[in-house]
Amino acid sequence: MAKKEAGFSTWLQRVRRTGEFSDVKVCVNGEEFHLHMLPLLNASAYFRNLPSTSNGSPPLSSSPHSAQHGCCRIINIPDLPGGVEGFSAIADFCYLLKPNFTLENVAPIRAAAEFLGVTEVLECSKKFLYVNVFVQWQASVSFLQHYRRLSSPVDEYVETRCLKVIVAACAKAFGETKYLTAPILFLANRTPENNHHRHTTSSQCQTLTEILVHMLSLPDAYASEAIEALVDAKVNLNLKCRQSRNVRSWLNSLIDNDCQTDRARCWVVLCLSRMLIKGAPAIRPWMELSSQYWCTLLEHVDHLVTMVDEVMKVRLVVVKKVLEHRIGVGMEELDDYLHCYRFVPETLLSMIGYYVDEADPDPESLDEVAGEVDGFLWNFAETGSIAPDVFLSLFKAFPASCRQSHDTTYGSIEKLLAKRPDCTPEDKQQLWRLVDPSKLSPAVNEAALSNPGFLSQPHILESVLQHHSEELSKLDDNDGRNLRHIMQKVINASLKLLEENSRRSNEIVELQKQYAALLGGKLQDSSESSPDPLWRSNVQSHHRLFVNKNVTEVPEISEAPSTPILGSIHGSV
Repeated sequence: MAKKEAGFSTWLQRVRRTGEFSDVKVCVNGEEFHLHMLPLLNASAYFRNLPSTSNGSPPLSSSPHSAQHGCCRIINIPDLPGGVEGFSAIADFCYLLKPNFTLENVAPIRAAAEFLGVTEVLECSKKFLYVNVFVQWQASVSFLQHYRRLSSPVDEYVETRCLKVIVAACAKAFGETKYLTAPILFLANRTPENNHHRHTTSSQCQTLTEILVHMLSLPDAYASEAIEALVDAKVNLNLKCRQSRNVRSWLNSLIDNDCQTDRARCWVVLCLSRMLIKGAPAIRPWMELSSQYWCTLLEHVDHLVTMVDEVMKVRLVVVKKVLEHRIGVGMEELDDYLHCYRFVPETLLSMIGYYVDEADPDPESLDEVAGEVDGFLWNFAETGSIAPDVFLSLFKAFPASCRQSHDTTYGSIEKLLAKRPDCTPEDKQQLWRLVDPSKLSPAVNEAALSNPGFLSQPHILESVLQHHSEELSKLDDNDGRNLRHIMQKVINASLKLLEENSRRSNEIVELQKQYAALLGGKLQDSSESSPDPLWRSNVQSHHRLFVNKNVTEVPEISEAPSTPILGSIHGSV
């Protein structure tokens, strides 16, 4: 009996190979298979369900996919899932040839078997997948990286199970990792003949890093589904961060070194950010000892959001807004100084807005944060990476009482204008108006008064004139030398003010009258009593310059000097 079965099996396989005695032609995606109805009917529910006549022969035009040509039936399957490769394996199975599964063909064969209703092949493919693909996360990742969708239910079957294996492994790695640390560089067996080194870290952390990088380096559709599943896995990253002070170094190593593409970096940042937000407390304090995690992720979002397409950018911006709000309102919870992080100006401005508006900070904390922001402004100005309007907004976010000294502010503006020569005159004027001369140290104030850009601002010139006026009012009229020195300052400052004044002709005429009276009165008496002829010549040349100055040639600025100040100068003289 066994010999007869072997002989029949051999005969079936021979006629399958040669096509002799064929009574049906199956067309799959343009390729023809000359087969026999009996083995197909025996193995496949699809062929058994095809319509037929009462005598068993198929009717003409009974189906759009079935026709009769002489004594040979023609069956057309134009869009068979699994294609020619899948159908060929199923046809072989109908002729008692078992499929030879590989990682490349198991999905097409399973898709064809499902469509054709060959249950035995479905069971065989399931066993192969569980033994070779679903057995561990590495195999599942490798399978998905090369998987091509077949527009068949087998897509969901394979993808869902692969992602389930990967996400479960990742959640387990998070649970088993006690400390998040970056790899440590050390020398291994270093000798003159063996001068090499390697990185090492804890095995649990290394496993976690490896799974995250491979999982989120998958195609976008898989990476997105994996993130959704991992967020729902209830892994509390806030608690995990509190167990390690090195979370920032781990994040930087993971994102900058282990991820090989910007796309993978984006998915890693999105995944960890969403997990962090999901596990955060609903009320403050919500960062506690995990602020390194929050701030470092925001750093990387800042960097990546400018390097990706619009679809990914939208995802990053949504997470970015949440991080900005949480960090801004919880700024007093930071366990590092704010300036330890590399936030871009716009991000810093957003966080400061949340801090000032919602955190209800006490004056001491407000002063401390204002000092850190001034440090940021200095760094931004050094590189020219901040726009004047953002600089102004960051400075004005705090009350004037928060800054006892404006030395840093003056230096920052000076550096910014040197790095940004494209600043408009209006920008320059608004920036310099931030500086309160009374809050400058003597050394910085002296340097500032030698800065033409700073000195040319109307409010600065008025301040200088007011100061000189006050000095002049304290002097005895007989003190000619000191009077001469102070009046020289008045003249120089006044002439500079006129040069920078706007085209307000009525005010300029009034200035001319006041300064003409000033130069022709007490100043003249003082200059005549002076033994220094050079000084008299200098005053006269300034006077001629002033009188001959054409009003229409005066450059325009936004403000003119106030009349009371000029009047006080004239009166004191």
